[in-house]
This record gives sequence, C-alpha cells and structure tokens, in this order.
Amino acid sequence: MASRRTFIAGAVAVAAIPPAVWSLAGRGGTGDFTSRTSGHDRLVTNEYAHWNPRAPDAHRSADWDVTSGSLFVRDGAGWSGPPDRAVPDARSSTGTGSSVFRMNTRRADFGDVRVTLRVRVLRLVPGGGRAPTEPTDGVHLMLRRQDQTELYVASLARRDGLLVVKKKLAGGTENGGTYTTLAQVRHPFRPGAWQSFDVRITSNGRSLVTVAVRQNGRELLEAVDDGRHGPPIVRPGSIGLRADNCEFEFTDLHAHPLR
Repeated sequence: MASRRTFIAGAVAVAAIPPAVWSLAGRGGTGDFTSRTSGHDRLVTNEYAHWNPRAPDAHRSADWDVTSGSLFVRDGAGWSGPPDRAVPDARSSTGTGSSVFRMNTRRADFGDVRVTLRVRVLRLVPGGGRAPTEPTDGVHLMLRRQDQTELYVASLARRDGLLVVKKKLAGGTENGGTYTTLAQVRHPFRPGAWQSFDVRITSNGRSLVTVAVRQNGRELLEAVDDGRHGPPIVRPGSIGLRADNCEFEFTDLHAHPLR
C-alpha cells in the first residue's frame, strides 16, 4: 500500500505540468515518425484525454492516443506507470489504469513500414485488476491497426516466453474480434533488461503480408499471412503498443515507411 501512495504523490508532481503541453514529437503527415521521450518527467496523455476530448484539463498528445491506461515520460523513456485497476483522472493522480495499456499513433498511414524500438519490461504483475493473469501478458507492437478488431500484432515480451505474430479480424469474443497465430518461436526475456527490436511489415499485392522480427541483425521470426485465415490486412493503419499486467518502458521508437 505504501508503494501505491508513493506513486500517487509522484503522479501529482508530474501533473503540475500544464495540460496544454503536448508531448513526443513526430507530428502527423507522411514520412518517418519518431517518438521522442527526452525532456522533463511528465504525464504525456491518458485514457481520460481519449474519452474526454474536449475537457480543458486533459493532457493531449499530438502523436499518441491512449485508449486505456496512462503514458508518462520518465528519465528519458516512455513509461506505463505502475499497473493498477484505477480509472485515471485528468492527471492520472488517482492511478494509471495501465494494467490494460493501449496506445496507438494518431497517424494511420503506415502501410509497408519498418519499426525499430527498445523495450524494457520492469515487471509482470498478477491479474485481478482490469484483466486476469494470462500467458500472453507482456508488451506487444501493433501494426496496420484499423481499429481494435482489425490489426497485426508482434508480441515482443510475453509472460510465457514466446515471441508471436498474430492477426486479428473483426467478429469474435476478443473485444469484437478473433486472433489467429501466424508464427511463434521461443524467446524468453529478462525483466529489467533492455531489448532492441526491428519489425517490418510488407505486402505482396493484396494476397500476401509478411511480418519479420529481427534483433541485433538476426531474424527471430518471419510470419506470412497468405489469406487462409481470412483476408490479409493490406490497408495502411496506425502503429501502437499494447501491454497487459505489465510495467514497461520504451525508447528510440522510429517508424520508417518502406514505400
């Protein structure tokens, strides 16, 4: 309980920054996208801003839309804050809600793209907050996201030690959609250690989509969507990060369109 009180006090200090201060550069438009996490510690945005877009006290980001949880900058890195079940207020002073964390770019023009980033899982927490404990808990990179029911996802650090690429299409019981595993490989992570990833998604016409995950120049996994589990997602979309029951940080996130 003491740690929770410490966090809330810290969040209030961060929230002293005016709500009008927008965060993380890489404004909309075409070309490369860079999420910068330099500068002072602060609340970037949270689900309150998503659900209350006209609220004068909301912390809005020109780059990111957080539909669940809270996004901070701390010590030069993007940070989820301690995961909890709270419903954040404008400043996330009552908690983060980040036991279920969902963040996607406001830009939705990423088709064939290379995404590089560094990720560090600080800890996995038991479920019971907003979501139960699952083997899939961890950090995931979303690609070609149309909405919450249609996207690709590369699971970069999972509780069960798997690296997985999935496709989600509309229709089903998982927040309105159904996931299909396209490829997976064993790839455990060490909590507290930074990992660098290079993820590329490309299309071959309208019938084939390939997602490749590399680390330190070595290919870890390649997944090919040939349409046998529903039509490939060939339309451009947003990119984003998802986390469940996981406190994490990220930095050096860049998206480079390939065409």
